[in-house]
Amino acid sequence: MARERRDCNGRYRGVRMRKWGKWVAEIRQPNSRNRIWLGSYNTAEEAARAYDAAVFCLRGPSATFNFPLNVPEIPSTTEILSPAQIREVAFRHARRGSTLEAAERIQNQGCLKGRLG
Repeated sequence: MARERRDCNGRYRGVRMRKWGKWVAEIRQPNSRNRIWLGSYNTAEEAARAYDAAVFCLRGPSATFNFPLNVPEIPSTTEILSPAQIREVAFRHARRGSTLEAAERIQNQGCLKGRLG
């Protein structure tokens, strides 16, 4: 069964933490030394989802993802996306995931209240 992918230090691929506590994500462009800045996020998981969306845009569905069970739902396109377009897709995917997680937490809290009350 596929699990979350983290490096040997327990971090997500393409994600690092700033000194002041924000999480940032970036990815290298294929066959280049250039990087695409994917943005700053409140959690490591949001940044990891942004990376997953970017790696999907650059390498397709066969890429290695941080969350292989939650592959980004991005329409396939034959056009090459610009770094700005990839950044936008990554940002939307990261935020979408955090919104879904919040909804699940609220739903689970409601289930617990129903059982306890």
